[in-house]
Amino acid sequence: MLSKARKYTDNSHLGDSLKITISAVIPFLILMPYEKFSWAFAAAIGAMLTALLDIPSSVKDKVKGLLVGSITVPAISLILSFTYHHWYFYPIFIFIVFSLGMISVYGHRANMLSFIGLLATSLGLAHNYSGVEIWIHCLMMLFGGLLYLVVSLFFYFIRPRRYGILQTSECINLTSEYLKYRGDLWAKEANIEKITAEQLRIQVKLNEVHENLREYLIRNKANTKNSSNNRRLLVAFSTLVEILEIAVSSTFDHKKLHKLFKDEPQIIGTYQKLAYHFSNTISDIGLTLNTGLKYQSKYNLSEELNNLRKELSDFVQENRSENTLEAILLFSNVLHYAENQINKIHILEKILIEKTFQTNVEERFKDLEKFLTPVHYRWETLRENLNFSSTIFRHSLRLTITILIGLIISNFFNLLNGYWILLTIVVIMRPGYGLTKQRSFERVIGTVIGGLLAFALLYFIDNTTIIAYLTVFTMIFGYWFSHTDYKIGVTFITMYVVLIYGILTPNVIDLLIYRIIDTLIGALLAFSANYLLWPSWEFLNVNIHLSKAIQANKNYVKEITLLYNEKGEVNLPYKLARKYAFIEVGNLMASFQRMIQEPKSKQKFRTEIYELAVLNHTFLSTAASIGIYVQSHTTTKASEAFNVVMDYSNKNLNFAIQLLEDKFDMSNISDEETENYNISLSYLKGIREYELKKTYSDDEKIKSMMEESVLVIEQLIWLSSLSEKILKTSRTIAEKKQNTEDTYLFKNFTKKIPFGRE
Repeated sequence: MLSKARKYTDNSHLGDSLKITISAVIPFLILMPYEKFSWAFAAAIGAMLTALLDIPSSVKDKVKGLLVGSITVPAISLILSFTYHHWYFYPIFIFIVFSLGMISVYGHRANMLSFIGLLATSLGLAHNYSGVEIWIHCLMMLFGGLLYLVVSLFFYFIRPRRYGILQTSECINLTSEYLKYRGDLWAKEANIEKITAEQLRIQVKLNEVHENLREYLIRNKANTKNSSNNRRLLVAFSTLVEILEIAVSSTFDHKKLHKLFKDEPQIIGTYQKLAYHFSNTISDIGLTLNTGLKYQSKYNLSEELNNLRKELSDFVQENRSENTLEAILLFSNVLHYAENQINKIHILEKILIEKTFQTNVEERFKDLEKFLTPVHYRWETLRENLNFSSTIFRHSLRLTITILIGLIISNFFNLLNGYWILLTIVVIMRPGYGLTKQRSFERVIGTVIGGLLAFALLYFIDNTTIIAYLTVFTMIFGYWFSHTDYKIGVTFITMYVVLIYGILTPNVIDLLIYRIIDTLIGALLAFSANYLLWPSWEFLNVNIHLSKAIQANKNYVKEITLLYNEKGEVNLPYKLARKYAFIEVGNLMASFQRMIQEPKSKQKFRTEIYELAVLNHTFLSTAASIGIYVQSHTTTKASEAFNVVMDYSNKNLNFAIQLLEDKFDMSNISDEETENYNISLSYLKGIREYELKKTYSDDEKIKSMMEESVLVIEQLIWLSSLSEKILKTSRTIAEKKQNTEDTYLFKNFTKKIPFGRE
């Protein structure tokens, strides 16, 4: 029960909802004695819209963003007010809506500016002011936006480190959840496919949290150098990324290990218990960081690992078969993984226990800025997206037409508060069909439930003061839950809107009925438009994500090969290649998840795409395991066979990319290269078999060399096999594309979009 409650409280959303609510309530408290309700509403709207631009960033970027938002909202309202009822209103209205949709090409902050601009456009039609009233209305909206800026800065300076702590805590919880699923894999009858899907889902979430933390910690690097707390968070974040990398990179053949230890199953059980304790310990660290309580470790992980080693030693002494040697060598990889994770977990514990954190992070994290996703506000970026190959262009055009139809319906039927149709379209309409469909359903359900609950409150409660307090509470809950559960958020937001009108107007029942009708019309228009007007079916975009994921894996393998050959410290290109490999594989899985929400007829090549997503995830894990081994061990000189096999895997990935991009040429495959690979693979397999047949020695040097040759060769063989499977599945997709009537769509939508754009 407590863990479920923490899901909604251990985040920054409650603080955000409090900032919005306070900023919206203050104008009413100031202006109610003067009965200037319309002024107070305008200020509250300005504050609530501007608040959407309050995204993770440095203080400087926060102030700039909120200032732009506070000016944009009244500016749009002013333009629409002066042009309404004139012949040139519609051309200006269309230009504003389309332009606001297109600025989303400039990244997350621009996307939020686009959203609040579209909301301001919809709300700009809610009033019919003239003369000086227009200027007063817009000035009050500007006042509301600036008021929110002040409140937001007030919250920041009261607890300037809270956001970083909450994001780090969320990162810790997700990492803990990922490790728990790794523990589940050790069950004898584990559903590997289901567990892998859950791990990929968590990785998608972790990619977003990692990006937020990078933005916050790196943009505030000046504070990071001087603040013990910020240095602490930066080292914690870096350690969490390493824990995830170690987890992803360590793949084990669980079925084979169960078979090898069938006579001693308690060894597997002991390790599974240790794996769960990794997850529990990290979860406890997250709770301690969030609450500020004293940390007390519940488990002695090092002692548990030593006990596991003792069980393994007893197993060796009692069993002297050839299978025993193979079991020990394979399980030694598990022990290396456990030892690495325990070391990283101890670093996290040390971060919490040390009262004054003295670690110097300046040298260690000097290149952090290069890990940020750059945003360039160039005209060329907009111009390059002004064509039908751009998802954002098609969405902007679709959105403009849909809003225009909604406006015409509202005016033609003279609907009460018809601007709610436009608001519904703006809020639920997304570039993809799946998310629009989900939001349409959730918004309609939330509106109906929220309206009925609000009506019940108004029916049974006559006291205006109590209704006012309930309005404030429903407002807090509405914005609080909007981030974590949209349906619940819409329910509370509908409640506070209806309660406000219940205080001010007597015809609240009519208001509720019209709101439900307008919401249904808006949802139907948005849903239909996403299906009929240049739909952005995910199977058209997933092809690009496939190419990017394979390309990122290919670049990562290149860096691992260089590291193995040249030895030395891990350099920046290696780290960047690793980062983008994790991100692109996560993006591929997110794209697949969006695709399966679309109609069955539009889920082209669903089986093959899912197979490729899993293969790319497994390939990344296998490649990373070689990279981790090279970093944590003193390895011997890379053999020519090693380089030939790695090069073979890279070429398979390159051929797969060419197949997906319709550029594959069979003449690229050389018989000589294939023959060299087969010879090298046979050579490596021979080394592995020879090492396994050698007598087990207690000499640490010989033991280490045996582990390197057996474990690295094992991963190399698996890596090359995965690259062949990726190539085979890519060829299957390419052949199916040629035999379907959708070939034209693929050629036009994948070839016209340059690699790396959007």
